[in-house]
Amino acid sequence: MTTDLDECISLGRSALASCESGTPGRATFLHDRVTDLHNRFRKLENVFDVQEAHPDHAASLHKLLIYVKDLVNDGDVALVVDRIGAITRAALQLCPTGHPDHVICLTTLATLATFYRCRFQQLGAITDVDEAIILYQEVLEACPSNSLANAPHLHNLAWCLSERFTKLAMSTDLDDAIKFEQAALALRPQGHPDHAKSLNSLYNYRQLKTKGRGASTQLAHPTGATSGSRFKGLIGDIVFDVMKEFPPRLLDTRTGMLCDRDSQIAQFEKSREYSQLLSSASALDAPAQVIRIRQAVSTYFRYVTLSHRWGKFEPLLRDIDGRVIYNLAPTNGTSKLQFFCQECCRHGYFWAWSDTYCIDKESSAELQEAIGSMFSWYRLSALTMVHLADVSDTGGLTNSVWFKRGWTLQELLPPRTMLFFTRDWSAYRDSSSNHKKDSAILGELERATGIASRHLTDFHPGVDDARSRLQWASTRCTTRPEDIAYSLLGVFGLHIPVLYGESAENALGRLLAEVISKSGDTSILDWTGQSSAFHSCFPASITPYETLPLLPLSLADLTTPPSTRRIRKLFLFRSARKMHQALSNLPLAKFINFRLILPCIIHRIKAMTLTRVDASTATHVHQIQAVGLAPIDIALSERLENMEKGVPYVLIRPWHPNLLQSAIDTDDASTHQWLTRLEQPFSALLLRQLPQRISEGDIVLSYYCSSHGLCWYVERRS
Repeated sequence: MTTDLDECISLGRSALASCESGTPGRATFLHDRVTDLHNRFRKLENVFDVQEAHPDHAASLHKLLIYVKDLVNDGDVALVVDRIGAITRAALQLCPTGHPDHVICLTTLATLATFYRCRFQQLGAITDVDEAIILYQEVLEACPSNSLANAPHLHNLAWCLSERFTKLAMSTDLDDAIKFEQAALALRPQGHPDHAKSLNSLYNYRQLKTKGRGASTQLAHPTGATSGSRFKGLIGDIVFDVMKEFPPRLLDTRTGMLCDRDSQIAQFEKSREYSQLLSSASALDAPAQVIRIRQAVSTYFRYVTLSHRWGKFEPLLRDIDGRVIYNLAPTNGTSKLQFFCQECCRHGYFWAWSDTYCIDKESSAELQEAIGSMFSWYRLSALTMVHLADVSDTGGLTNSVWFKRGWTLQELLPPRTMLFFTRDWSAYRDSSSNHKKDSAILGELERATGIASRHLTDFHPGVDDARSRLQWASTRCTTRPEDIAYSLLGVFGLHIPVLYGESAENALGRLLAEVISKSGDTSILDWTGQSSAFHSCFPASITPYETLPLLPLSLADLTTPPSTRRIRKLFLFRSARKMHQALSNLPLAKFINFRLILPCIIHRIKAMTLTRVDASTATHVHQIQAVGLAPIDIALSERLENMEKGVPYVLIRPWHPNLLQSAIDTDDASTHQWLTRLEQPFSALLLRQLPQRISEGDIVLSYYCSSHGLCWYVERRS
């Protein structure tokens, strides 16, 4: 009943009056008062109930604004917007960046901006648009730039700017509207439910720019036939959308000329395909137009990528720019280029791309962008042609040096359609229109690369299973040593600065640091060989990753030694579940400022003895006795020394949550099973603790143990 609500609200006011700001329980009183005021608002529609609710807890504020949407839906938001704005900004001051409720406050800002937009549509006051623009900009500044959640904020901000342009005719507003709508469109690719909305809005804003002040926004939603100029503008917008992720330079296989983006579009506008599009689609309704135009544009601009091993006298950009490639004097490089373009034409493709002549390698900025985009360029290509210069018509492809080069890995994995050609540009085996769907050739590729067919045909970039991806590259090499790391950026879906001139160790170290920071995958620490100068837990080269670590045994294969069953039962009731919980709470490994922060289990070394030395191999064999483990024999190239205060080494087992079962139930058998898994062979790091006082360049190893031997292990460089 309303009287009960009145009494609850009255009691809530009294409770709040007795609680100063910061008093425990005040937030609960505030939250309850918001709920009571909302319930009375729904019954009586009294705006003052909304105005009275002034919580200083962000969760309560956000709940209040969701309630206020009821008022918005009734078309009467004007009375409360200013009050809600004051409440929102008060909450933001209480919840700055880093506060647990800061994200809720940002969401509230976006909701408040929507209220200002609604009041502008009701009353037409330009100040409301100004407020909405400021709020959307604040939200975007506080969010990651590439977050998909930004798309509606970018779209709404563009709308507000275009509305202000129609009122005040400031050209910068319209330019910004176009910029923000383009950003929204990039986050709403083809297939996204709001893709057409952003594309149509972008077209409308460009029309406003050409028509000037006062252009009607009604053109954003055409329902019938389109005038010639508007239809051409729509084609231009779709061309931009289709080509925005394509390489900026492509070679026209019909003319033999290298074309930049403007030249490509100019060729299209003079083409028969463009004329047919104008005559066939201009009479269609808007949705059908977009589908027809996109289909025609996508077909026309299909391009083919070339994958090959660079040879001597490869033509570069400066050698072919402005020249017809079919007229160039024949050399090994130019002949390959000419045959490639001829094959593209024969297969019906107008455009071709190769890393030799389509990238300006004298521009460091362009080279950086190309390396970061190359994986997607191969993925977006209609076809990738692979030229194997060392394979004859009767030879097999598995022995080709192409499979030993670093860059060709990221040219092999992304394409959906691929054809291999022999030395004289004959199709290999002449068996298929797509060798990735030819089971015999796919088998050859598996044997040549060690990569399973599922990855060859449907590869997804990312940092999952990082150890396998490193193995694929472990036997490959590059002309520039640091390229072995840069060539894997697309495979892992990562972006790091390309710094030509740095050492290969440094480049690989930066890549591995990024991989472990993104994934927490400690398997990349499982290697043997020379350590890196970048960080001693990383290898100096990629070759140690050729051997995969041992896979853990399946649950069915686990066994418990009879001699430990009684001890296991005692351990079970004392701390097994507690240890499981502690391991479950460990964060993932990460790498920050040359510091590897590694969750792990420590096995402290009690004793260490040199048992023998093999003079022929300079190998020192030591027996190590560590807490919780049977004696271990290890072979090293150097002798380990004890110190007066004890053994200065620790044996650590890197930890990752996927080593745990999801939970231990109360059943003793499942707990025994989990403990048995802990007893299975594992990879470990033997690390030496150095003195805490260090000189520049030394490495400090510091660890912090709990009662279960759990720790953060930190290695850092000064």
